Amino acid sequence: MRQSLAFLAVAACTSIWVFAPEPHHAAQAGQSRIGACALLTDDLITKFDPTPPHLRQSKVLKQFKFTEEPVGLNGSYCDNGQIGLQVNPFAKANELRKSPGRDWQPVPGVGDTAFFRNNRDEYAELMVWTGPHHFTLQLSVPVGGKADSIKPNVIGLANGIIPKLRGQ
Repeated sequence: MRQSLAFLAVAACTSIWVFAPEPHHAAQAGQSRIGACALLTDDLITKFDPTPPHLRQSKVLKQFKFTEEPVGLNGSYCDNGQIGLQVNPFAKANELRKSPGRDWQPVPGVGDTAFFRNNRDEYAELMVWTGPHHFTLQLSVPVGGKADSIKPNVIGLANGIIPKLRGQ
């Protein structure tokens, strides 16, 4: 029993060390971490959030604040429960510029390469490559809605993020 507990403790510590984000890697590579929340400006959210305006103003939804955490070598993840943006999550992003799976459809006219998927009508997801950057974007589907109905929202939000990323 003690050996099992010791093994689990060592395994947990090792996995935390292996998978924990290390911001100093970005500094060593001469890259600064890109803040995903800074890319999700109020004007973009107001314009493309599929949540009905009367619900957006509700006290319940106002409690959900955006939180950000580091991801990858120089990226971050920003989320408020309704919108999620992950910037530069993949270390070898250029190798992934093809469809990530059969349920992802190409989306022309968004970044250099983009793919959309309906995630069980819970989220509309978009994966985009633009210049040296890539990002994933998730929009929560309103209750009773379909992901395909908010595809224009997720594409519009992505197209608003792309120029900001190109300036990074």
